[in-house]
Amino acid sequence: MSRTQKKALVVIFPGFNVLDVSGPVSVLYNSDFSVSYAAKDELTTSQESATIKRDISLAEAKLHLSDYEILIVPGSRPNNILPHMEPEQGQLSELVKFIACFASDTDQDNVRQRTILAVCIGAYLLASGGVLDGLTATTHRLALPGLRGATQHYLDQTPGAKGTRIVPEDPSDLVSYLDAGLNQFGVRIITTGAMVNGIDAALHFVSLGLSRSLAIEVAEIMGHRWKDI
Repeated sequence: MSRTQKKALVVIFPGFNVLDVSGPVSVLYNSDFSVSYAAKDELTTSQESATIKRDISLAEAKLHLSDYEILIVPGSRPNNILPHMEPEQGQLSELVKFIACFASDTDQDNVRQRTILAVCIGAYLLASGGVLDGLTATTHRLALPGLRGATQHYLDQTPGAKGTRIVPEDPSDLVSYLDAGLNQFGVRIITTGAMVNGIDAALHFVSLGLSRSLAIEVAEIMGHRWKDI
């Protein structure tokens, strides 16, 4: 596989889930993407006590959004996610604002398709910023009520909002990942079920942007049975 100039960005925050990051990153790395980590602080520690040094600050990355073809948004335990969903002095948190900016930033000179992949309850952060409005989304089966609540809160607080369809309706049904297609700004929005499903969703992304054969090859390299949809 030849080296390309395709770039991926992972946004991390205190208490992020390691598997939510490492799964998709492994797929992207083996698909010849360069991967960078953006965070508010220089060092960020996961819920599993692994510490990552950022490559770029959120403020700086915001100035170069068009450089990246995909943004990975990991999840965590709710107690690490919910503080970012509570307005700071009436304003969205820096993390949520950054994600919303990636979902709405348009560059007429940039013809590359851009994607946001939210793993597990990383979807909560998208919901808080209105990124899921007008779309269909999923998350971990145990977190479905919380995602419905977050999207309903956005709907109640935002004039003109359209609402979000959350699937599955029955938590006993399992959804690996869901590709909601393009939002109004032409950015593809993908959400996943459980943590490991970030791998499946990243392979889906590779199959769309590069080739299905490459996605199959990468899954084989990783020893993963791809749950394609």
